[in-house]
Amino acid sequence: MLDPESTVRKLRIDMYNEYAEHLDSLNNYMTANGVPLYAISIQNEPDWNGGWTQWTSEEMINFLEENAQDIQIRILAPESYQFRRPYTDAILNDPEASANLDIVGGHIYGGGLENYPLAREKGKEVWMTEHYTSSDRSANLWPDALLVGNEITNCMQANFNAYVWWYIRRYYGLITDDGSLSKRGYVMSQFSKFIRPGAVRVDATLADIPGVDASSFRTDSTLVIVVVNSNDSEVNVGFNIQNNIGIDTLTRFTTSGTKNLVNDGVIPVVEDMFSAAVDAQSITTFTSYPAYGGKYANEQPLANAGEDIVAEDTDGDGSEVILLDGTASNDPDGTIVNYSWAVNGMQAAWEDSHQIPLDIGEYVAVLTVTDEDGATHSDTISISISSLFSTEIWLEAECGAVGSTWEINTDEDASYGEYVNTPNGTQSLDAPSTNNADHLIYTFQIEEGGAYKVWGRVITPTADDDSYWVRMDDGTWALWNSIPGGNTWQWDDVHDQNNNSEVVVYDLEIGEHVLSICFREDGALLDKLYLTNTGAIPAGIGEKDENCPEKPDAIDTHKSSGIEVYPNPALDEIQVSWIVGFNSLMIISIEGRTIMQEDYPLTRQQTNLTLNLETGMYFLILKNEKDSSVTKLIVK
Repeated sequence: MLDPESTVRKLRIDMYNEYAEHLDSLNNYMTANGVPLYAISIQNEPDWNGGWTQWTSEEMINFLEENAQDIQIRILAPESYQFRRPYTDAILNDPEASANLDIVGGHIYGGGLENYPLAREKGKEVWMTEHYTSSDRSANLWPDALLVGNEITNCMQANFNAYVWWYIRRYYGLITDDGSLSKRGYVMSQFSKFIRPGAVRVDATLADIPGVDASSFRTDSTLVIVVVNSNDSEVNVGFNIQNNIGIDTLTRFTTSGTKNLVNDGVIPVVEDMFSAAVDAQSITTFTSYPAYGGKYANEQPLANAGEDIVAEDTDGDGSEVILLDGTASNDPDGTIVNYSWAVNGMQAAWEDSHQIPLDIGEYVAVLTVTDEDGATHSDTISISISSLFSTEIWLEAECGAVGSTWEINTDEDASYGEYVNTPNGTQSLDAPSTNNADHLIYTFQIEEGGAYKVWGRVITPTADDDSYWVRMDDGTWALWNSIPGGNTWQWDDVHDQNNNSEVVVYDLEIGEHVLSICFREDGALLDKLYLTNTGAIPAGIGEKDENCPEKPDAIDTHKSSGIEVYPNPALDEIQVSWIVGFNSLMIISIEGRTIMQEDYPLTRQQTNLTLNLETGMYFLILKNEKDSSVTKLIVK
């Protein structure tokens, strides 16, 4: 549906009907599968080039006039990046477009948080459909999390009908990656737990109290007041309820640096007035219907994750099944209603006990329990899984039996600067080629039988260039597909798409074995291979290979060397400096040959060199009596 002639992503005008049918089919699909939508948006941020299609206000008007009526659900538009009023005003002031618009939506990134009387004049709801206070810090920082309360209050005072936070579950979100409610989440709950469907916002006129803000909501029988105190000290606030509906008590709930939605007791309302001291840097909710909150003086539950766990991989498959057992947890004055396990910061289970497979390594498991009043408690254990096996085999991709179809190319970030790939247009998508010219073949010996995994250091730039065929000995070929994409070298374990993308585990006996790799898509690059029965996960450029004896020991050129070379890339002269001091200098070719060596009777920190080298990449090594360091040298 995209316009190929446009310099930005644009929907073709002759495809507006098809796009409307697409949106309508999405609505029908969601409804048929039990998730009925309330409204549907024409386009997210049509005025921001974020990788999606862009629309002018005139294009949005045309779509609303001609096509929106074919979508059988409420229409939300335009979702401008900064709730830009000129963009939206044009839609509201067009009678036909406005008639087909139900909800005015927009974001407030850097602007747009203000009252919008034109929308109300046209009878439209106004939704703030995406924002966050910050994404560069933890959601549990206090009082930073209190800014969510300020922003929601400001949006309510601007007469917005909805406030939508982006992104619910993330380290900066309302729920963190480990499944726990964050401080930002608790701040939002001061609104969402008590302002229930059917409530409307009512005027809350504030006296001039610096650092204090409030909003108020009611139904026919309930009242909710939310107060945000940004001051670093307690503040006494008086309240006068006009047109009271018979409310004589309010229950106070507080979130602060030390409280998470804590019931702070009942406050009497006398002659439609009451007063209360709100905590420093806090958000406080006064509600006439406290059923959604916790009870007063509630005791928190006690999480018990058990003892630390030490286990061994006994079958050599690189992992062990670990039992997470929190059944000893209890609540002294109630009932635990939720168990949440997180392993290394990621939520793993929602039950009191859970069996989980973990690879060899070190882990931290956290059990968080929640009682019926919303109070939580956490307990932490460590898990250590080690291997009984020790074999690690490193293979350079370019040092096996490289079929003639393959190419060997250079890249300074590859191990030893070289990798293999196939020319553009050389693919074998449906099945692996039977021609040995299309294969990479690696023969290796093992002295320890067991379950082996194979890893490859790869670059797979797109979903159309992310696969190989892999075979061990005379076994079946695995379709190693959907390798994580990117333009930098990364390790990925061989998994078989023909077997639900399960990681392939090879049960190998002592002796000689043959690993074969056939290209599948032409854009995938292969640098190095790692075979192990230890369950270890490779990193960086790996260790010294076993199939390139003529190359020097593996050198991790990603490590900061402290060596300074100027200029680099160089022509025929360089200046070399190392603050540590050196008395030996070597230049080694990418093939491992020593090109130049200089020994100095006295330690020095700088020298000048005249070069007579061919164009290419080299390694420059400096040594002293105690240490050595290496850096790359590029000659052009």
